[in-house]
Amino acid sequence: MNIRAKGTDRLLDVLDLVAGQHEPLTRNAIAAALGAPRSTIYSVIDTLLARGFVDQVDPEGFIVPGRLSGLLGQAYERNAPLARQARDVITDLALATGEVAELDVLQGWQQLILISRSGRGHGYRSAVEGSRFPLPSVASSRFLLEEVSLAELERHIPSAEHITPTGITVTPQTLHDEIALARRQGHWVTRALVDPYVACVTAPVRARDGRCIGVICLVVALPEIDKREAEYVSMTTAAAARLSSYCSLLRNPSF
Repeated sequence: MNIRAKGTDRLLDVLDLVAGQHEPLTRNAIAAALGAPRSTIYSVIDTLLARGFVDQVDPEGFIVPGRLSGLLGQAYERNAPLARQARDVITDLALATGEVAELDVLQGWQQLILISRSGRGHGYRSAVEGSRFPLPSVASSRFLLEEVSLAELERHIPSAEHITPTGITVTPQTLHDEIALARRQGHWVTRALVDPYVACVTAPVRARDGRCIGVICLVVALPEIDKREAEYVSMTTAAAARLSSYCSLLRNPSF
């Protein structure tokens, strides 16, 4: 039983890694990224290839999602009751602002970009669904973690992740304090936290019981936030309220 569970975990680890990469990886790179024996990963990938969940791009040998993975995505879209409404809200916000709009959710102890749309071409940020980020570095975490205690933040978030990509240290106490302030404000704005050239404007999407089940994030060029912050906050919070209204119609909404 334990051997089977470990094999299943390896298979899911490979699928998870392939799905979340911006660029395809070779078998050796996948094994290295997962810290797993090459023989094990080769065997797992052979199984996934045979079943159509991944494909191999020759001659480089890069591993990419296969058509069965695509069909799983289509099945999710058909059966997730909020998928269409969420994509509509995110698309409308991106087009109205001309910026990158996202729906972010909590996946394990990372932020996952579930939906992303760009209102126009941007050199500073591309819309990449499936990307994951450490929680202290992202504005969305100030809502996604609002039910988490300080002790849990200290226990579950690695110390290295408290230093953002731009070199800013966000201690567990700072993160905890900002979470409380964000809830009181109803929105949160960060500047040059995850990227030195961007600002992020966020607002929570809530279920009928008030739980935060996702966060709408507007990603803008840093010079724009000083000129249009009030406008961006208003439009982002309105989009979050619109999606929250759809969520309130369901007993147990999720994305």
